[in-house]
Amino acid sequence: MPASLIPADSVFGISAALTLIGAVALWLEQRGIGRRISGVVMGILGGMLFSNLGILPFASPVYDFIWSQALPFGLVLLLLHADLRRIFRETRRLMQAFLIGALGTLAGALTAFALFSSLPHAAELSGTFAASYIGGSINFLATSKALGLDAFPSVQAGAMAADNLVMAAYFVLLFSLPEIPVLQRLFAKRGGEIQLTASAGDQLETAAERRLRPWDVLMTLALAAAICFVGDWLAGFTDFAGAGILWTTALAVAVATLGSRPIAKIRGIQPLGLALMQLFFVVIGAAASLPAVIEIGPVVVLFLSVLIAVHLLFLLVGGWIARLDLREIAAASNANCGGPTTAAAMVLAKRWDPLVVPIVLCGTFGYAVANFVGVALGTWLAG
Repeated sequence: MPASLIPADSVFGISAALTLIGAVALWLEQRGIGRRISGVVMGILGGMLFSNLGILPFASPVYDFIWSQALPFGLVLLLLHADLRRIFRETRRLMQAFLIGALGTLAGALTAFALFSSLPHAAELSGTFAASYIGGSINFLATSKALGLDAFPSVQAGAMAADNLVMAAYFVLLFSLPEIPVLQRLFAKRGGEIQLTASAGDQLETAAERRLRPWDVLMTLALAAAICFVGDWLAGFTDFAGAGILWTTALAVAVATLGSRPIAKIRGIQPLGLALMQLFFVVIGAAASLPAVIEIGPVVVLFLSVLIAVHLLFLLVGGWIARLDLREIAAASNANCGGPTTAAAMVLAKRWDPLVVPIVLCGTFGYAVANFVGVALGTWLAG
């Protein structure tokens, strides 16, 4: 694969490109056709365009840093507005949606295996993708290693590239799902009443952002960094995947609930968090490598497309029967496919704040069980 115009180890070059793509996407969101498309969606597409044109690399230590460090940091910043007293009054049905989506993923994996059983390593790929689309991308590597795919590096790398490509495209669909007219009509009277409007405090803070002070910036960074530090420290005593995001989320929500008054005096928390979320979605697009997918063959993309189509159809039908809201369905599907961090980033970017804590808990549950489900499925199909 040819080298990109900006080298993979160029921290400043890659950071400049990512932030510029994110900023332009947010700027376009307020103008012309951009008003009909989310700035997050345009960020994903922009990142994908830049990497596949050879301007940005498909993999970089900068991307790894954003996934592992900047993303949790941004989530903490946005969760500092999560008041449990209000959240407990909101929806509790996301676990139901999440479980329906997980069953849909299993049905999709079995369907894809039946259609592509002649594909080399079809059983192992079925188990790996099932784990990835029940608990999120963090389960991909663990399950693929457990099923022996790491012994075939080209297959594993191609499968991961296909996973990134399909996931990026699917996230674009998920962001627009609640606005699709046909689905809006079908679900118009099915969902419960979810209040997702901004509170008066949020509106007051928006006005206060214009008077951002250096003290606000430093206090915001110090508070979020301290929460991430303690969360990672506590995760060391908890032996399961995703413990870090669970502890960090719990701490952020606890601080937001117990210290809501002093936190309200700190300006700039939400814009900084939203900016980091935008950066994260640009990285998702940049990691979607079309050349790597072509190397292993379009059949893997078709395999995944079948899996994800069955997953979504299963979730839409099950969600309609269970009288779920389209926003709950989109958030749950994101938690299945990307994990709690991408799902939380999505609901925060869409300003569906009451769904944040429940979806993080659902996604963390997926982290914990997806490896077992994927390994069991892959082993059974291979036998």
